Amino acid sequence: MDDTLCGLIDAPALPVYDLGADHPFARHRQLPLFDLIDRMGMATPAERMTAVPAGPLDLELAHDADYIAMVEATSAARTTPAQRASALGFGLGTSDNPIAVGQHAAAAAVVGATLTCVRAVLAGQRRHALNTAGGLHHAFRRRASGFCIYNDLVAGIRAARQAGVDRVLYVDFDVHHGDGVEDAFAGDPGVVTVSFHQSPETLFPGTGRAEDIGRGAARGSIVNMPFAPFTDDASWWECVAAILPAVVRRFRPGLIVSQHGCDPHREDPLAQLMLTTAPMRRAARMVRELADEVCGGRWVATGGGGYQPYSVTPRAWSLVWLEMSERPVPTRIDPGWIAAWQPECAEPLAAEFEDAPVAASPRTAQAQEINRRTLDRVLSLQGI
Repeated sequence: MDDTLCGLIDAPALPVYDLGADHPFARHRQLPLFDLIDRMGMATPAERMTAVPAGPLDLELAHDADYIAMVEATSAARTTPAQRASALGFGLGTSDNPIAVGQHAAAAAVVGATLTCVRAVLAGQRRHALNTAGGLHHAFRRRASGFCIYNDLVAGIRAARQAGVDRVLYVDFDVHHGDGVEDAFAGDPGVVTVSFHQSPETLFPGTGRAEDIGRGAARGSIVNMPFAPFTDDASWWECVAAILPAVVRRFRPGLIVSQHGCDPHREDPLAQLMLTTAPMRRAARMVRELADEVCGGRWVATGGGGYQPYSVTPRAWSLVWLEMSERPVPTRIDPGWIAAWQPECAEPLAAEFEDAPVAASPRTAQAQEINRRTLDRVLSLQGI
């Protein structure tokens, strides 16, 4: 296998992760993304990867057996009142994580896809690999949370650790704090978690303060950079560029796992950051360059949050893939793709991959001041 070959999971082939027609997590959001990739020839057949299904032991890398059994039980076409009552104790049956037919198979397939990426990269079959269906970072060992049932990231990182990778660095660019991943490895000095997210005082899940840096032997293994609402590209990137390279070079991981939620975008309906697609592309490039520098290119990336399934996620995740595979960004988006998907979207679809910059405003200036103070605190706490 060519050690420069990247891998892209064939996400549309996975069972549909369906939390309901009116749920913010769009059940078919992989379709417009892969239609764009296919129409524009942005991935070769050799790069496409078929996910290996996750078995029970794979799921137990991240979750307790009784939680898995409850997810399976509530995935049936019919559930009893007693089952539904018990499920609430596991975070199932809420508005964020409603009980849905087939949810076990769909969520397990996401875990299998991320594990496929991790194992291919560790085996030297792929230099980097991307699972855009993954990034379900809110699920806990015994509890569903924040649209996430099984935590594919925790399973992937733990599989890498069990395979002999001494140090894994996880970086989360989602607008929401990567709480489930942080919690899973809070006491493990062999895993560093870095999360760039909107301030917990203003957004779910209400965690991820700069002062949370780990405990005991793992002190310093947690890095949180919470952003003020209305943060723009320049302020966000200033903080990412100041923190991430320093942490990676100090820790020198054997594998980097990254989550590329695109909900920091200015059009996302569930948050208040003001990013365009430009810094999302730069973040992917930075991770690739750091992986090449410190760990022989071993990098696994996933998708994550992103609740504009036609206007934002196809462009943002295409850019992650283009940076991963070191392809140039096309000047224009295929007009046929726009014509095909415009009927699904109330707003005009962009004709280019990168957005026009956001104009500065008093709110973005105030956010920058707050972020610089937070950045100083993070750097001080981390000894950077």
